[in-house]
Amino acid sequence: MRAPSPAHAGRWTIHEIIDAAVLVALTAAGLLHRESPGTWYSSLVVSFAVLAVPVLSGAAIVTWLSGRFGTRIQGQRSKPAPMAREAFESARAMYVAACLAAWPLTAWRLGHPTGLVWDLDGHGVSMTRVVVQTLVGVVVIDAWLYWKHRLLHTRLLFGFHKSHHVFRDPTAFAGFAVAPVEALLTFWPILFLCMPEALHWAPLYFGLVVGFVNLNFYLHCGVTLSWVEKTLPRVFLNTSAFHNVHHARANTHFGEALYLWDVLCGTRITGQPAQETAAESAPV
Repeated sequence: MRAPSPAHAGRWTIHEIIDAAVLVALTAAGLLHRESPGTWYSSLVVSFAVLAVPVLSGAAIVTWLSGRFGTRIQGQRSKPAPMAREAFESARAMYVAACLAAWPLTAWRLGHPTGLVWDLDGHGVSMTRVVVQTLVGVVVIDAWLYWKHRLLHTRLLFGFHKSHHVFRDPTAFAGFAVAPVEALLTFWPILFLCMPEALHWAPLYFGLVVGFVNLNFYLHCGVTLSWVEKTLPRVFLNTSAFHNVHHARANTHFGEALYLWDVLCGTRITGQPAQETAAESAPV
């Protein structure tokens, strides 16, 4: 990536201006809450703490573990990883997610029904139906994440995504290190929880969220565990070796949870182990 020229150093790009505007708009949106803006803002604080603290502490634990276990994909680092910047951008992305989560949380605190339920019997819905609907939803959302990712690699939109690619040899702190526009495009389905008709069974929903967070930690940790690399592809889940190629080369392996779409859309590298590809493309 070319360094900015002195004439442009310190100037904001149009993408950075839009990213900043998104943060302001998401924060100011609470003022539009019809019943209780104060409840919305307190929900925002709670949501941010509930999201950011586990994500950052979990990333710290995985980063520590990855330094002691597993096989480094890109070899020994020539310089320390920019973990502070990774952590900042992940925390900023969690703030965007918190702004979205504040809406269903506020509705619940004010006594309104939401789409998140613990008791299926009380809603006349079978466990089988919920599980099938959830699995279909996971596949559909992951398809959206794949095409969102590919669109962010176009010339017009890459400015919203390029900060993530500063981390060519990432750590777990980079798992959610994306700019505000990308975070909004990633986490907007949280708003479905505002709709009572969009039923989500809480144990399954939170289980999938925890699984997605931990998968992202592994995808960005920079090491591989042989048994995990063998197990995840059996259910079309992405692996650390597979995703690390995307950070090293940027123009392939766009899948964010499943690698199914890379296979179907021809963006998967074949015929060469992912670890070797990432190592060959690693910065010197």
